[in-house]
Amino acid sequence: MKKRSYKYFFHYMGITFLLILLLVFLVSLITPNRSFSQKENRVLSSRPQLNLSQIASGRFGPKYETYINDQFPLRDAWVTLKAGCDRLIGKTEENGVYLGHSGYLIEAFTPPTEQQLNTTLNAMSDFSKRHANLKQYALIAPNAVSILSNKLPAAAPVKDQNLYLDTTKATLENNGITFIDVRDTMNEHKDEGLYYHTDHHWTTQGAYYSYLKAAEIMGIDASTPAYERVPVSESFQGTLSAKSGFRSGKREELSVFLPAGESPSSVINYVDEQKKSASFYATEQLKGRDKYALFFNGNHAQVKISTPIEENRTLLVLKDSYANCFIPFLAPHYRNIIMVDPRYYYGDLEELIQVENIQEILYLYNANTFFSDTSLELALTKS
Repeated sequence: MKKRSYKYFFHYMGITFLLILLLVFLVSLITPNRSFSQKENRVLSSRPQLNLSQIASGRFGPKYETYINDQFPLRDAWVTLKAGCDRLIGKTEENGVYLGHSGYLIEAFTPPTEQQLNTTLNAMSDFSKRHANLKQYALIAPNAVSILSNKLPAAAPVKDQNLYLDTTKATLENNGITFIDVRDTMNEHKDEGLYYHTDHHWTTQGAYYSYLKAAEIMGIDASTPAYERVPVSESFQGTLSAKSGFRSGKREELSVFLPAGESPSSVINYVDEQKKSASFYATEQLKGRDKYALFFNGNHAQVKISTPIEENRTLLVLKDSYANCFIPFLAPHYRNIIMVDPRYYYGDLEELIQVENIQEILYLYNANTFFSDTSLELALTKS
């Protein structure tokens, strides 16, 4: 009887397992593929094309695996469940995100290879030499993994960003680019909410302190206009929460800094979209998942900001999304600011510099993106 009971148990277990696999397969067939994850704020993989060349090259398998992972039924719920189980066994890292102290989720830093870093720095140096008549600055913002290292879990195996920032600073300054080093400023104010708890971006407060440091170096009078901090949402939840599954119930404040007195109004021209706005802020984004898109309605290939001031200064900003909450502080001091995101821009920078009569260039990136992305080097070298 005991042997028969075991036999039936394993028999039914096998059937149940097969039924679950069949159910998941059927659900995946009838569930429409998602092209974008609002929760993770990223594009999801689509079904790869099945052909002989893909199979022979070995590329089909990995692509299909990525597709299945991205399109798995109830993916968001499974990620959260897995993170919860991992927490029960004491795990403090998930998908490159650390579960830190004081409610912070901190993205790990992946160092660039020496070749990759040299390629980017050489492209910037060559570009600087071709435009030696222009003032050029670089602000590479350190991430929370560097400034809030005291919030990391014990013995977290993180790499030191400062080594690579020091190399970047020395190389760029030797080639005519002024490095705006905000690390001391950020460390001085690190307990004042410079980074979100659930997102990889700095807060508007962090951007403001960095702006004050940049203003000293760029010859900007930061005393005017004065700003007041205005919370616009209490339900912001960033991409690190979705990426890791940690802190899935955490909501936090999203704020903007508005001029306390009179300030010149700017016109924002989204060039590729052929749309204009009288505000830096797309408030309709506060109703959606990606509330950080409040700033300039997210990322765009090219945005031109025009402000009616007497001084005729034009600034080109080559940037990532860290610049989105930073640029409104610069706008009152430049008649024109041209923001270009090399990840989406396919135009000719040389032509843009001539047409827009650029006098200054600012590279504004966070360190994680700067050291991992190759789009900047491509934009600089194809010009």
